[in-house]
Amino acid sequence: MKRYLLILLCSLFASVSILAQEPAPPAGEPAPAAEPAPAAEPAATGEAGSESPGAYEPTSGELVSEEIDESKLTDEEKMVRKRNLMAEEIWKNPDYRNYDKTFAELHQLSKAFANNKYRLALSAYQSGVNTIIKMRDEVDLYRKESANAKHLNEKWYWQVVDRKASEERIVSNMKRKAKVDAVTYFTRSINHLDEIRNPALREKETFKRLLSAVYRNWIMYQFDLQNLPQCIHMLELYMEIDENEKEYIAHKYLAQCYAFQENMVTKYRMGTEDQKFRFRYKKNVHLLRATELKYGKDSPEYKHVVNVVNRDEIISVQP
Repeated sequence: MKRYLLILLCSLFASVSILAQEPAPPAGEPAPAAEPAPAAEPAATGEAGSESPGAYEPTSGELVSEEIDESKLTDEEKMVRKRNLMAEEIWKNPDYRNYDKTFAELHQLSKAFANNKYRLALSAYQSGVNTIIKMRDEVDLYRKESANAKHLNEKWYWQVVDRKASEERIVSNMKRKAKVDAVTYFTRSINHLDEIRNPALREKETFKRLLSAVYRNWIMYQFDLQNLPQCIHMLELYMEIDENEKEYIAHKYLAQCYAFQENMVTKYRMGTEDQKFRFRYKKNVHLLRATELKYGKDSPEYKHVVNVVNRDEIISVQP
C-alpha cells in the first residue's frame, strides 16, 4: 500500500513540474517577448481645485544644468577653462581662508550655488504644503470621529452647545498651529531663493514659478493668521513677477490688507490722518483693479464698485 501511494505522489509531482514549465519555441522561431510591466501611475502634483494649498508643478530639483558642453565652447574659452582648472590644481590648499570676502561672494552667482539654494527652497516649500495637507486630513478625520461618537451623557441642550464649541476650538487650534509651521517653512524657502544672486538665473521660468508659489502660500496663511500688514509688501513683490498682476485675487487680498490698515488708524489711532487717506486710496485702487480683472469695466459689478469708491473718496475729503 505504501509503495502504491509513493508511486502516485511521484507521478503527481512530475505532472505539476511539467505543467509549470513553458514550452520551448521551435527551432528558428524567436522566443516570446516578456509581458511588459504596467506603467507606474504619475505622482499627484497636489490637490485639485481651490483646495490645493499651492499650485506648483514639481521639477527635477535643478534650476539649471551645471554640465558644460565643451563642443559649444570656442577655442579661447576652452583654453581659459583648461588654464583655470590647472591653476586650481596647483594652488590647491585645504586650509585657505578668505581675508576679504569680496571674491568669495562671487560664488553666489554660480550655477552650483543656485542649484543648491533652489533645492533647499523647493524642499522647504514642499514641507510647508505637506503640513497644510496633513492638517486638512486630520481635521476631516476629527470631524468624522466627532460626528460618529455617541454622547450618551449629554442630557441638556447647553451640553451639546458646549461640546460643539469645544470641538471648534480644537479644530481652530489645529489649523492655527499647522499654518504657523507652514509659514515658517515658506519663510525659509523665500530666504533660500533670495540668496540666488545671478540675474540670469533669477529670470528662469522655473525660478519664477517656484518664487510665485512660495509667495502665494506665504500670503494666504499669513492672511489667515490675521497678519495682514505683513502681507502688503509680499503681495507687491508677488505682482511684480511676470503676469501675476493680472490675477484679480492678488488685488482682492491687497485691498483687504489696506482696508485693515485704514481701520487700525480710524479705530485705534495707530497712525496719522495722512496715512489713513493713503491706505484708503490704495484700498480703492486695488478694489477697482480686482473688479475690473474679474468682471470687466463694462459690467454692472464694476459700476457698482465705482459708486462705492466715489462715496468713500467724497467722505474722505469732506471738511
